[in-house]
Amino acid sequence: MHSSPALTPDTTIAIVGAGRLGGVLARELRAAGLGVLGPLRRDDRMPDADIALLCVPDSAIAAVAFAARPHARLLAHVSGATPLADVDFSLHPLQTFTGKETPEVFRGIGAAVDGRTPEALEVAEALARALGANPFRVDDAHRAEYHAAASFASNFVLTVLDAAEQLAKDAGVDRAHLAPLVRQTVDNWVARGAASALTGPIARGDEATVARQRAASADYRDLFDALAAATRAVAGRAPRADATHTTAEHAATTEEPRA
Repeated sequence: MHSSPALTPDTTIAIVGAGRLGGVLARELRAAGLGVLGPLRRDDRMPDADIALLCVPDSAIAAVAFAARPHARLLAHVSGATPLADVDFSLHPLQTFTGKETPEVFRGIGAAVDGRTPEALEVAEALARALGANPFRVDDAHRAEYHAAASFASNFVLTVLDAAEQLAKDAGVDRAHLAPLVRQTVDNWVARGAASALTGPIARGDEATVARQRAASADYRDLFDALAAATRAVAGRAPRADATHTTAEHAATTEEPRA
């Protein structure tokens, strides 16, 4: 654990909520050497602690924070979308959880943090580092954009992959056959960004193939149309493959004749 004046080995943290994230957080913070109480379930008595980390649904944060306030010096939630109105700081691991992960799931990931005071922000950053995560700040004014980005990067990706899986079934293609394509696409996006990594008929301007794909999309035609329109916009941002070539040709034709 990275020690800091804001977070010492004798710091006690009450994990309120025994859902997917609460359980994984409790295991990792305990492994990091902190005094963890919980995860606490709905009917458990709230203990006194230095920090109460609320791992509850967004709709329950205000009520649970009100009940926990007398028992903790600092309150925090793990929501990516909820403002800090009822808590002192937030810690949102930018990862998807099923509840079965080992603590290593936090290693090297990003964690969105914010605090109502410099001390609270310092504690949030220290907790993120204790998990092995890399903290970055997202304030209340930008939470909606941040959380929407997370949904596009995770939830909506699964929606698109499910459509791909269902369409592939009709062709006798398994999910496992699509997986290497998905992984390479993500690797290319990480390395180059969407516009430069984009391939396929829309990027090539092959509208005849796009039309055949659309016709085969059956119940997913509306989704296909929305994604095709968005993909055309991405393709429009791609650097032109002939730009360098054209510039070089122009330079060659305007160069002074050599003796």
